[in-house]
Amino acid sequence: MSKKSLLKPIIILCAVLLFLAGIAWLSVSLLTHAKNDKLLKTSEYNCVFLSMFPIDTFREEDFSHYRADDVLLLKYEIPSYRILKRYLKDVKLSENEMHSVYLGIDPKKVSAEQILELQEAFPEVTFEIFPVYRRLSDWTKDWHFEKTYNAYLDLTEKLLDQDFIHVYSFFAQEWLIADDANYVKGNLLTERVAGKVYVYADVAHHCIFTKNNIANVFDSFNHLLIDAKENGYRFPDLSSWDVVMFGDSIIGNYVGHDSIPGLLSAMTGARTYNCGWGGACASGAEASSGNIVINAYLTKDFSFIPGDVAVRDGIQKRLEDETEASGQKLLFVLHYGINDYLNGRPLDNVNDPLDAETFCGALRKMIETLRENRPDAKILLIAPNSITCFENGTRLLGETGTSLSDYADSVLRIASEYGLPVQDDYHDVISAEIAEDYLEDQLHPNEYGRYKITKELIRRISELHP
Repeated sequence: MSKKSLLKPIIILCAVLLFLAGIAWLSVSLLTHAKNDKLLKTSEYNCVFLSMFPIDTFREEDFSHYRADDVLLLKYEIPSYRILKRYLKDVKLSENEMHSVYLGIDPKKVSAEQILELQEAFPEVTFEIFPVYRRLSDWTKDWHFEKTYNAYLDLTEKLLDQDFIHVYSFFAQEWLIADDANYVKGNLLTERVAGKVYVYADVAHHCIFTKNNIANVFDSFNHLLIDAKENGYRFPDLSSWDVVMFGDSIIGNYVGHDSIPGLLSAMTGARTYNCGWGGACASGAEASSGNIVINAYLTKDFSFIPGDVAVRDGIQKRLEDETEASGQKLLFVLHYGINDYLNGRPLDNVNDPLDAETFCGALRKMIETLRENRPDAKILLIAPNSITCFENGTRLLGETGTSLSDYADSVLRIASEYGLPVQDDYHDVISAEIAEDYLEDQLHPNEYGRYKITKELIRRISELHP
């Protein structure tokens, strides 16, 4: 039998298999659409979330808890504008009294004009638009990089002035797209991050696009993409470092990957220990004050520390690991100042430079105690970030207090006194000019703020031993 005669039945068999596969796919697709049509038409809800990318990790209880919305989360990746339009027609036919429509949109598949067409059927219903938050690595591998970028820009610009349409900048948030730990797989966010994205999806948060921020957001986004595409996006290997971070709520109010120590570890391989305590001052004699906590660590007596604060677990983990730390470089990071400002603590005592009732005296005492007990270790100071409450930290709180800028400047001055490296979050990282975009409650850094602080901390540490 010739090769030609053998090839013919193989071709026929392949064609039959492809035809059967197509029939099977079409059947599944028809059944899926029929199921979704029924769900959208017959369910009771006042809010719906339809998406062209996976939203399985968004939780219905978040919509109920934060916005009092009865949401229908359609956990099906909508492939096209035609199907999206069909599903919104079903929403309309349901006769539910709609409050909001959340749309996860791929700007390469749906245009601004098409979204406006969809919204016309829902007068006075707010459309919340989430353009797909592709990973940074997906952007750098995109052969049609400029075309994709322009699709995002075009969609955002054309929807910006619409009264009942909001577009969110999650796709341009470096903390989200550059950190693969935020994703389960593909574009599916972890439940932790999906919850944060939902909470930030309202007009009160900085992630919504406005006339005032659109140019800056896209400019920063473009620089990030181009730099990552041309130079790669990677951090130095700091796995030879053990980093023990003492401080206040900026350090201690967050755990795991949400925290600055957690991010530092994930991004560089450093072993980190979160010894922060929310509300802690450097000064004073409270259990949470800087010198008391450092003495608890050095004496291994931390039984007085409550079990629900980060510092207890941080000290315990550090003491357990110390026996395995041979060859590791040790760094202590001290982050204080905001609570000393909020509590109106005196700045300094010219007659007693080690007066621990003052901010500067307490810092000096911490530095000298650590140097005496761990002479092989490095010490790095961090000046507190700017805040937007209490008149941007300029209001004097208490008879002996001063402005937040004075506490921040004192950190820089003390670092100079002792010849220590210092990170200036107040002037350089989260300064007054940009603080609003990087704070979640006028005081504590949001996800992007903590990511920004961590990036700068990585740079500072890598400079200690290049």
